[in-house]
Amino acid sequence: MKLLVLDLDGTLWDHEDASQLVPPFEVHDDTVIDAYGNELSLFPGVREFLNWAKDKFILSIASWNMEELVRPILEALGLWDYFIFPKIENHPDKASMILRTIEQLRGIGYEVDGIVYIDDRTLHIEDIKKEIPNVKFIQMWVDVKSFEELKKVLEGL
Repeated sequence: MKLLVLDLDGTLWDHEDASQLVPPFEVHDDTVIDAYGNELSLFPGVREFLNWAKDKFILSIASWNMEELVRPILEALGLWDYFIFPKIENHPDKASMILRTIEQLRGIGYEVDGIVYIDDRTLHIEDIKKEIPNVKFIQMWVDVKSFEELKKVLEGL
């Protein structure tokens, strides 16, 4: 099965650094409001995309954030359970995050036969390709303009 690894900030939601948000969080549909009134909103189509993708891919996360701050946001939005071995870590080494996810998946019997990485920035892709040369990279908002378009591209893989 293919592994689909998603970035969070700027990819699934409109906030550039979710680790800056301060609990407690209030949730209104697809928007989280922190203790100071700062907002983070899912991009349109994220929920529908994840519902579609969960049956076709192993879903995971590689995010340069602090898990103790960002996991509660994913949980509040009801998204945490879509992901297997998500990596939300306070460093930029996404190649390491993805490789460890693959190892953990193999450890429970999953055979990963392809890796797709989705991010809104190209910042990490060269380092990832050095470690994982066969990764397919899709730049959100550049290669595809919506989650509906992303779905169509993924269907063609």
